[in-house]
Amino acid sequence: MFTMQYDEKFIDAIANKIADRATEILTERLSSLNELPKILTRDEAMKVLRCGPTKMAELMARPDFPVNHEFGKKIPTAMLFKWIENNTRWVEDNTKYFKKGVTA
Repeated sequence: MFTMQYDEKFIDAIANKIADRATEILTERLSSLNELPKILTRDEAMKVLRCGPTKMAELMARPDFPVNHEFGKKIPTAMLFKWIENNTRWVEDNTKYFKKGVTA
């Protein structure tokens, strides 16, 4: 069997490289989120959600999905991200994010 051993200097160099790349990716994503308009059209929301027209129609028909009908069917960006956060089961099932301040 082949085994490799790494010294702390090598491990630190790799960790720093990974951290730098993660920071670059996060910065790119945050800047693109900040460039989104405050109100999304159906097509813009489809691009954000990376879904097709059928799935978008299903989402927009849900009573809990944030659609404003006052000036055409538009989706407030902040409310969309809040809706995504509230409807992501993985977070609830695997973290204590929604249980902040609750003692077990």
